[in-house]
Amino acid sequence: MKDVSRRDFLKYVGVGALGLVAKPQLLSAFDRKLWPALDASDVVQCFHDGATSGSTINEPVVQMMVDESIMALAGVRNVGEAWKSIFPGITQSSIVSIKACNGNGAIPTHPAVVRCMIDGLARMDVGGSNFPKNNIIVWEDHDSQLTQAGFTIYDGSDPDTVRCFGTDHSGVGYDSGVTLNINGTSANPSKILSQMSDYVINAATLRTHNLSDVTVSLKNHYGSVNARQHTNKCSPALPALSQQIRDVITPNNIQKLFVVDGLFGLYSGGPSGAPNFNPKLLLMTRDTVACDAQAQNVINAERALHSLPALDADHIRVAADPPYNLGSLDINLIELNNLGVGETGRPAADDGLFAVSPEPVRNRATVTFTVSRPGPVSLELLDAAGRTETRLFAGTLRPGRHSVTWHTTRQLAAGTHLLRLNGAGAIRTRNVLIVK
Repeated sequence: MKDVSRRDFLKYVGVGALGLVAKPQLLSAFDRKLWPALDASDVVQCFHDGATSGSTINEPVVQMMVDESIMALAGVRNVGEAWKSIFPGITQSSIVSIKACNGNGAIPTHPAVVRCMIDGLARMDVGGSNFPKNNIIVWEDHDSQLTQAGFTIYDGSDPDTVRCFGTDHSGVGYDSGVTLNINGTSANPSKILSQMSDYVINAATLRTHNLSDVTVSLKNHYGSVNARQHTNKCSPALPALSQQIRDVITPNNIQKLFVVDGLFGLYSGGPSGAPNFNPKLLLMTRDTVACDAQAQNVINAERALHSLPALDADHIRVAADPPYNLGSLDINLIELNNLGVGETGRPAADDGLFAVSPEPVRNRATVTFTVSRPGPVSLELLDAAGRTETRLFAGTLRPGRHSVTWHTTRQLAAGTHLLRLNGAGAIRTRNVLIVK
């Protein structure tokens, strides 16, 4: 599997990107008044050299990538408010579902990427309280696809625990009361999509496909229905399916965000098989067509390096045109490259502060610590065996002193636990006593 350097990554910009409209980096997302109205769609493409190490995903770096991507897309420099802007009218009782893409267990929508999105969703202030994690559902066609990718099935009601299950999970199934017309084929949607979701995040992967050239957000929904068409390279079946999801399922236009987990990918030989390139990037947009068009650009850039012909998936072009009108092929690419790497500034003195107050901890405590330089930071609670019990924080921080408010959960046992702080190239640990 090829590991992509920063120099090689730059080749992804513009290769095969016909119709690409590039705005200045970063600033374009935060002052829209500087630009006239355009029909092109914003796509955030966030790359970080440190996103993976070999086959290991560096979750604190990915958290930073997700946070910065949603803020760039929304034009809001607050993670919770940026996420909240994606879901108009959201309330404490709303359900946000994340449709994962785990048909290829070797290149799934990774749990680490989904956890980072959940972290941001849970930071939304909705009606004066954080959005409850139990109102988030991570789903796929089958329970087994989720467990094989590393997710844990859960259908309970603990407010601090995300629900996760497939359409084949007991009590779910397909909705016989809703029929979608997929280019002449009748199909029923998953009840998770038609009955249990108020808003949907489409979390796709970056792969080629022998039947559709590429498989990204449009094809992800073949895992959302009980009938599919694969003739004519899935075109116009794929655009027809997304049009039906948009216009037939209520609320209409239920899909609000499209994310591509491009930490690893397949530039040839898909959809099955192990990853054969390592782009170390995420894509994020509100437009399914722009999402898949830019994903195809990334794949084609890698194919060019191997003297392979460019792919031009028909279903992406068809999706942009009438009668589907699902999005735009014109892209305003907002690039975020190696955020937190090579930043300058006076380092803060690291006085080793790593304090918990009050202690012992009963229901709530504040963890205070210092970091000496900007970059990804994670704070986790471990049990006596060294297993991670919960993540208190993951994201990017500036140098200086920081505080994290910690609410304990009923599941935590009384006794001595371990806090682990990973940041600025160093790991610090300390014991903490929890009492009931």
